[in-house]
Amino acid sequence: MTDSYQDLSRPSCTNLDAQTGSEETRRALVKASVAASIGLASAAVLSATEARAAKPVPKGGGNEAGFLGSNQITASIMRQFRSVGIMQIDMGIVVSAMPKRERAQAATPALRAAWRGVAQDFVNSFFIPGRVPDTQILGQRMQAVTDRVVGPGIARVVLLSVIVR
Repeated sequence: MTDSYQDLSRPSCTNLDAQTGSEETRRALVKASVAASIGLASAAVLSATEARAAKPVPKGGGNEAGFLGSNQITASIMRQFRSVGIMQIDMGIVVSAMPKRERAQAATPALRAAWRGVAQDFVNSFFIPGRVPDTQILGQRMQAVTDRVVGPGIARVVLLSVIVR
């Protein structure tokens, strides 16, 4: 137990050499902490500069040059006239040529409507609750309807994720 009148900020030993050594240690620690804080500050400034200079990643998950992202396409999983879940499909298309890309962007509302119909047909025809959905069939059907709406060979369908809840 310590005495309430004891000053804990001073070293308790009375040896002069020990006090000098601890003073040198304190100076070394102060120098090290100053150097560390300067290093952290410069790293923070550098990372902030790099963050401003970096190109933003397009929303929708694609890093490919001609990628056009899409919102989630959802379909209700129905069994015996009641809903037992939903399927969410994240997808987009890749269009390589710039004039054709503008055409595909203009057809985006029609594509989403067609994709929703394909997703609901897929859930009603091919999906069995409790099993993994067959993304090969889904991708082929999505590609077929995309070719029908935009034109054959203009856009390639990319399935990003298929989630069943």
